[in-house]
Amino acid sequence: MDASSAVQFGSLLRDARRRQGLSQAELGGDKYSGSYISHLESGRRVATPEVIEFLSRRLGVSPLEWGVSPQGDPGGLVSSDSIEDLLVAERAWSEHDWAAAIQHSAQAAAIALAAGDTGRHWEALYVQAQARFSSGDFVGAARLAEELAEHETARKFGVARAQALSLASVANRASDHLGWAVALGARAVEAASAAPPIILAEALMALVSAMFEAGHSAEESDPYLLRLAELSPRLNSEHSRGMIAWTIGTAAFMAGKVEVGREHHARAKGPKGQLDARRDLRLWLRFHRSAARCLLDAGIEDGVRDLVRTASLGLEILGNSHDVVELRQVEAKLALLDGDAVEAARIISDVLDDPVLGAADISRGSSEEILAEAFQAMGRTAAARERFELAAREYESEGRLRAAVDAWRKAARQEVPKDFLTTT
Repeated sequence: MDASSAVQFGSLLRDARRRQGLSQAELGGDKYSGSYISHLESGRRVATPEVIEFLSRRLGVSPLEWGVSPQGDPGGLVSSDSIEDLLVAERAWSEHDWAAAIQHSAQAAAIALAAGDTGRHWEALYVQAQARFSSGDFVGAARLAEELAEHETARKFGVARAQALSLASVANRASDHLGWAVALGARAVEAASAAPPIILAEALMALVSAMFEAGHSAEESDPYLLRLAELSPRLNSEHSRGMIAWTIGTAAFMAGKVEVGREHHARAKGPKGQLDARRDLRLWLRFHRSAARCLLDAGIEDGVRDLVRTASLGLEILGNSHDVVELRQVEAKLALLDGDAVEAARIISDVLDDPVLGAADISRGSSEEILAEAFQAMGRTAAARERFELAAREYESEGRLRAAVDAWRKAARQEVPKDFLTTT
């Protein structure tokens, strides 16, 4: 690095440090003094490869963004550091330490990019996208997964492209961008056409789930459900077969085929069920919450309390804010089924008023509709109508058009008392 390059590097380093809100001493940590960082930023000192690597990792910036790269063997130190960070990220992700997983996967990605290791770069970013999704950052996960679908590695390998598109579909569905979720799910299925059965199964599950939430008819989703059912015996993992049984069962419930839904959910659950809590405890807990919701929507109370009790034990601790909201919705619906509309209204009102659970990035449509049903049961027709209308607008913004139409119809059926009309 010559004197001119050192000045340019120093300017870029200063900009990166300021974006992170760090002082020169904070950036140097316990390895380099603040005055040394000042000399680097002014161009009075030339950064060594060791310094460049340290600073890039501290700031989460690839050295290539500064127009430099670490010298020496690109397949030695850099590659091994990339693997080390990636292993730490994957371990943190498995232990639900999402912040550490995101941090180390970002560092692994930066090092891999500097070394020109595109495969490792894609892998590190995919771990980061998974960690963002698990932490509840669905928008960030969706954005990153969509970028990964166009990555150089994804263009070379259909499996990588299919995995990225499947994650993008699931993340868009979770963030209530259902049109995108369906489109990306369809692209995932296409990309996975020649992939191993487990990759195709993941793509099909992403597509089917998005289609049902978006209000597509059973006739539209049936061909994909049939492909899923045909794939199931080809999968080696009981857990993966349990995921398919869960997906098919939920789709059957939503299509009004209650007995078919209960049969598939029973297959997924047990007593020696296919879903394995030891493999993914949070997923296993989510199944119990989902199964309870399906039964309640079908007007069935039998077995619901056990499902809710199991889900509540773990999701309060392991779940993100979206998990807790959906759990509260199930608890409120159970209260309605018990005839306790006041308790149902209290549960949902607490959710909507909570600064975290009622945040703008969490779907409010279902909560507003449940609150409307509680007000309706209490005879508060004016309040019920207002909440049904709010639910309809939320559903429209989320792309749940069938649910929106149903909510508008429920709002229209509310008879507002004459004295209410004369006083307003």
